[in-house]
Amino acid sequence: MTTKILCETTEKGIHSFYLFVGNEKYFLFSQAYRKGVNEFYRQGVTLDESINYAKAHYDSAIIRTMDKIPKYIEYVEKFYHIEVLRKTRKRNAQRYKLYCA
Repeated sequence: MTTKILCETTEKGIHSFYLFVGNEKYFLFSQAYRKGVNEFYRQGVTLDESINYAKAHYDSAIIRTMDKIPKYIEYVEKFYHIEVLRKTRKRNAQRYKLYCA
């Protein structure tokens, strides 16, 4: 199952970020338009690349966006009862072991 982060310009001066998990599309957040952020995320990047600071090339707007993404993904995971991040899968697997043992 591929997980991607995509950025679309919804209004003049506004980015909207979406999480694609398989065939499902989930809204993450909106923020002010930044050219570097648009160039990095507009064609979609994998989840690992979307939070890899080495790929930001010291662009502070991209780094701040990378800081936001995991927080909003955690919210979407709780709201829609999905597992996207590795730490969520690991935590849920440990809980399952505790209840089944």
